[in-house]
Amino acid sequence: MSKRGKILRDPTNGPGLVIVDGQQYTFPMEGVWRSATLPQPGTVVDVDFSADGMVFSVTAVSESQLAKEQTERAMALAKEKGSAFASTAVAKFGMPTLIATAVLIVGWFFLATITVDGGFVGKFSFTFWHLLGLLNASNVIEAMQQMSTHGSAGFYGFLGIVALAGPFVGALWKDKRAALGGLLPLVFMVLVALLAMHGLGSAADGAPAEVAEEMRKEVMKQISVGAGAWVSLLAAAYLGFASLKKFLVAKATA
Repeated sequence: MSKRGKILRDPTNGPGLVIVDGQQYTFPMEGVWRSATLPQPGTVVDVDFSADGMVFSVTAVSESQLAKEQTERAMALAKEKGSAFASTAVAKFGMPTLIATAVLIVGWFFLATITVDGGFVGKFSFTFWHLLGLLNASNVIEAMQQMSTHGSAGFYGFLGIVALAGPFVGALWKDKRAALGGLLPLVFMVLVALLAMHGLGSAADGAPAEVAEEMRKEVMKQISVGAGAWVSLLAAAYLGFASLKKFLVAKATA
């Protein structure tokens, strides 16, 4: 039978002392110590016991083995905590809401919402979050810099985070109107689309109406909608529909 213990006293000048499960055992150096290195107080060891409960062998545990065991314990604890957190989140918010929000995050942050054909300079793809950076630009020059650097989303980024939190408000705030928080992602996306369209139209300010309209059409020809827009729109629409349904049910039962 082998157990983990720790050296309390080395056996170089008399019997050594090891503690296992809170109980102390003496052991001699000769024939019992099985490692190449000398035993030192504080050394973690594996202790083998004979059938009569006497210490049969003592072997030092390597640093690499201890590090491996600590890592395994940390991973097991993280997995346990993660599972508990996931279970709590599912119970509180519902799996459909969590999945739809995860899809929305992927659509906003990782998938291209629009692609702009820049002609000889190539094509530029923008996620929804990058578009917020363009809207946050204070002038045309800054907007052009944003196209290459994907700078800060600023105040629009803050509004985006608030919108992402919207679907969870109903589970945290008992007022039935809180269920309408799920509409925030869809409303925010519509607002961003309107602001973007307005920005394209303002680029032709000062030009005659016919010329401005022609310029707008030419710009629109260079823009194609990407998968990120459709994925995000579907996820936001689902969250909005589910939110409105919950609100109407809560209102009817009240």
